Amino acid sequence: MPRQMFRERECIHRDEGAEGEFYNGAFYVQALQRLRVDDAVKIAGKVGPFFWSDAPHILVWLCHNCAAELHLTDTPRAVTSASRRQA
Repeated sequence: MPRQMFRERECIHRDEGAEGEFYNGAFYVQALQRLRVDDAVKIAGKVGPFFWSDAPHILVWLCHNCAAELHLTDTPRAVTSASRRQA
């Protein structure tokens, strides 16, 4: 089985020392799509850019506040398994 390569993106709050977790890129994109356009653009602007077609190969680190804005804190499957093992 070939080894999967993941690229990482992160919200702007990581450099400030905020706590957060890695989320599956596909769940991040789905969460953005559920928001109103203005809200989605605002949140997406806080995260490093990537092509949405690459989402299955992206891990998105979000601080707890950004994850809450996307309603990802209520979706345990969105968190990567590595993050769940550390908790």
